[in-house]
Amino acid sequence: MPDAWPPAQYGAYKRRLHRILALYVLGVVAFLLLMAWAEQQGLSRQWIGPIFLFFTVMIYAGIGIYGRTSEAEEYYVAGRRIPAMYNGMAAAADWMSAASFISLAGGLYLQGFSGTDGQPGGLAYVLGWTGGFCLVGLLVAPHLRRLGLYTVPDYFALRFGGRWPRLIA
Repeated sequence: MPDAWPPAQYGAYKRRLHRILALYVLGVVAFLLLMAWAEQQGLSRQWIGPIFLFFTVMIYAGIGIYGRTSEAEEYYVAGRRIPAMYNGMAAAADWMSAASFISLAGGLYLQGFSGTDGQPGGLAYVLGWTGGFCLVGLLVAPHLRRLGLYTVPDYFALRFGGRWPRLIA
């Protein structure tokens, strides 16, 4: 819980977040059911794709307009008001991006599951990638949050002083 918020106010904020997430999920499910029903009624697949793309872009634009801000703290860390569960879901979604899945699958394909004499194999990279993500989430992120920093280079600048540690990091 952010230090500046009283517990009652933060509880109301979390309830509002839960309500917004539930409405968003219900809206997505309702839209998908509507598209499935429209397809059953004979709407051409040539129309379903553009309709889906249009509504997706409009929702994204609406979220962007509704949530715009001019302060760096609001932009980068949402004013440090996001509960840990939502922050974890966002970090996991970022980690499980298409690029990660494609590159890890490619590594497994090229190097094999267990590797060869000179190569550790794709499994080592997958485990290292996952382990690194967990270590950052458990060991590094709480300290950055407690210090009010955004990035690891910010920490190096604070810890060692000067501009060079930040540039090297």
